[in-house]
Amino acid sequence: MDLEKRVEKLEAFADDVPHRLSRIEARLDVIEAQLGHMATKADLAALETRLIKWFIVTAFAITTIMSGVAVAVAKLIH
Repeated sequence: MDLEKRVEKLEAFADDVPHRLSRIEARLDVIEAQLGHMATKADLAALETRLIKWFIVTAFAITTIMSGVAVAVAKLIH
C-alpha cells in the first residue's frame, strides 16, 4: 500500500473521531447517571446480614410455635 492511500485513510478516520467521541461521552453520561441508583458492595453486605438475621429469627419463631403446639397437643392427649 503506498503512502498516499495510508494518509487518506488516516485523514478519513481523523474526521470521524470527534463524532465517535461525542457518542461515547453521551453513553458514559447515561451510565454515570444510572450508577447512583445501583447497589454498592456495602449495600449488598448489609442486605446479606439483614437476611441472615431474618432467617435465624424466623427459624427460632417457627421452632417456638411448633414447640408450643406440640406441648398443647401432648396435654390434650394425656
